[in-house]
Amino acid sequence: MLSYLHIFCILFCFVSPIEVPACFRHLRGQVDDCYCRVEDVDRTHSVSFQPLADLVTRNYFRYYKVNLDKPCIFWKDRGECTRSTCALKTCTEAEVPVGLADNNNKSSHPTCEEEIELSKINKISDDRIAALKKLEEHATDNINFCVQEDEESEKAEFYDLLQNPERYTGYSGEPARRIWRSIYQENCFKPKKDSLFLDLSHKSINYMCKEKRVFFRAVSGLHSSISIHLAAKYPVQDFFGQKWGPNLAEFSRRFLPESTDGEGPHWLKNLYFVYLVEMRAITKALPLWKKWEFYTGNAEEDTKTKEDVVGVVESLLSCPDTFDEAQLFKGPAANEILNDFLVHFRNITQIMDCVTCDKCRLWGKIQIRGLGTALKILVSGGKPETLNLERGEVVTLFNAFNQLSHSLHYVKKFKDEMDYREDVGPPEESDRKEANIFSTFRHGEL
Repeated sequence: MLSYLHIFCILFCFVSPIEVPACFRHLRGQVDDCYCRVEDVDRTHSVSFQPLADLVTRNYFRYYKVNLDKPCIFWKDRGECTRSTCALKTCTEAEVPVGLADNNNKSSHPTCEEEIELSKINKISDDRIAALKKLEEHATDNINFCVQEDEESEKAEFYDLLQNPERYTGYSGEPARRIWRSIYQENCFKPKKDSLFLDLSHKSINYMCKEKRVFFRAVSGLHSSISIHLAAKYPVQDFFGQKWGPNLAEFSRRFLPESTDGEGPHWLKNLYFVYLVEMRAITKALPLWKKWEFYTGNAEEDTKTKEDVVGVVESLLSCPDTFDEAQLFKGPAANEILNDFLVHFRNITQIMDCVTCDKCRLWGKIQIRGLGTALKILVSGGKPETLNLERGEVVTLFNAFNQLSHSLHYVKKFKDEMDYREDVGPPEESDRKEANIFSTFRHGEL
């Protein structure tokens, strides 16, 4: 016979299931447009998170050279952010490792100019080369997804990424809205006019081809990651002054269904999508990393960096069936779609020059270039070890992936906090209006 305790346990299990916070109800099962499950990603992430976080503190990945003074080509009144939280600390000459200062943008592969042809440099198939040639009017270098960074410019400076972390800056209002409005309204693909949905949403993108869905999910996932970092590193006042910590109300405002017309949970799942895309690129390029010289001028440091890179990448191989790039750019319209994809992505890389917050501009450029490098690895044909990458591409790829990795970590922390708190509800009406002000791009500010 069943005891009263057994009966109570059975009734409790069926009548009182544990309620999952609304933000996270879609964070399970298969990731959209991928073959991997959220649960598989979480298991792999739990193993790779700390080694990856440690890896990007090494000198090769820590220092990044970039010109943040490039003009905005889309509008003249870019303006500047005068907040102290937007400011950056540049590196002195003495702080930068000698090997990086002297060889910052050199590939690790020896080259012989008279033996290299365009089709051999990036190993892109003939049909894709034909499509890329259409981009000559947009840039002189027609191979990369990103507009080439002028790292040899006199205005380019080294930045210590550990001293300039991505976090909340207060950059908001029309300048921030204009950036995301330009990205989503002018550069993300839209459903056909005769489809049921005209706005970009988790439902409407299903009326687009896979390549266009991939574009939107990647941008949306990256946007989610940025929003999560801002909520996780928010200014908090205590007895000892200001510090940086998690703000659950800010996270809720950006991702609760009530404040995002039901889209917030899907934005969080897009974070898993872009994480898998970059993971696939990094693991695909493992043969390249085994050959790469992570040169800083310190032989012992460089050897250890390579060992750590290989160790991190091999740990990522435990996640099965991440993302299948072979399904992209197939069929009679492949060249046209690839051309459009590249033009739109290049535009987004240039929109980053219009961000008026220096810190936001730095991390925006890093993460967009990192995603562009991942796409370059995935789309290029030939053997991965023959790819010709610049140091800046490698640095941004691993730092961008680390930002996504931290975002997954913060999502878990916010979920745990919501599980223990009962006072987290829908935002106030004023907050809801602020979150919805972007119509089809309601992630929030930078």
